[in-house]
Amino acid sequence: MAKGLFWTDMMVTCPHCKSAGTVHFDREKNIALFQCNSCYAKQETVSCGIDNVQVNAQCTLTGRYFRNTIPKHKVHGQKVKVKCPYCGELIAGDVVKDMDEQMIIFQDVRNAEDPYFHYPLYFQARYRGKVIWALNREHLQYLITYLSSDIRTVSKALQYQFSKLPTFMKTAKNRDGIVKLLMQLQEK
Repeated sequence: MAKGLFWTDMMVTCPHCKSAGTVHFDREKNIALFQCNSCYAKQETVSCGIDNVQVNAQCTLTGRYFRNTIPKHKVHGQKVKVKCPYCGELIAGDVVKDMDEQMIIFQDVRNAEDPYFHYPLYFQARYRGKVIWALNREHLQYLITYLSSDIRTVSKALQYQFSKLPTFMKTAKNRDGIVKLLMQLQEK
């Protein structure tokens, strides 16, 4: 499993004031923390420690992926029904067994949202009908550097993550436009 170098902090849009906020995953406490940089709103997830487990699911109605934390005593197998945070429908999800798997990985970000609070990522825009996003300024800069270089080499730690980039982002005809869009996002 590849662990991301950019996962320390994710910049998201604050649901209260629409400014930039930060979601930070504290590995020691096994919780995620949100704090707005403008209105100072705060939120904390439930710990996924000894008494809780995480469940990954995809809503059959909305098609959106989500992750819920539930008490361990409610789990009696590999699958458990959880409520979709988007529509309220009960959905069968997969229980994450291994604590290392409970740490987020690159593919967990779906629909340009953080996987804990489901807040929209701050650095996102549309390019030809597709959403382009970056987790934070460091990730944004790395995408710009990677996509704008003639020879795209990636360190071993990031190989898995960049192999998962959508094909349209890596296609020669789109790269210049996407890099221009990413550079505009840097000005936010």
